[in-house]
Amino acid sequence: MTKPTKIELNLGNPKNGWLPIELKSADFELEFIASNIPEIPTDKLCESLILTINGIESEICWNLEPECYFFKFKPSGKGIDILISKSSETSQNEILEYKLTGNFKSIILPMYRSLKKFSTLEFDKDDWNKIDKIKLDKLTKLVTTRKYE
Repeated sequence: MTKPTKIELNLGNPKNGWLPIELKSADFELEFIASNIPEIPTDKLCESLILTINGIESEICWNLEPECYFFKFKPSGKGIDILISKSSETSQNEILEYKLTGNFKSIILPMYRSLKKFSTLEFDKDDWNKIDKIKLDKLTKLVTTRKYE
């Protein structure tokens, strides 16, 4: 049995509605700067993790204006697949860039910790909105319950 690849997600300091993001795993690295328009992707990531923990597929769009990165979360049993694809303004087709298979500890926990760390950063409301506290509290409760199963 191969050990699931652990990921690392770093959410930087937002500035003027743009957020630097870095995603790393053993064999993949992605850096980009996402916009908070039309919706705030840190809130969407929180929602996606809640759905994934509950066994429901979800997707988040990181808008790069005009391109987008899509992170699709596909839970199956105890495993989770993340498909990372990109679309450009010239094409509606998404091009798969990377597929990662992991589990709660290797995917959900690092992303959750990244959101929690991000929620402690100090920044101006004009630069970015804080993660919705109700959503983050719900995610924290789910993660805490799941960690001790």
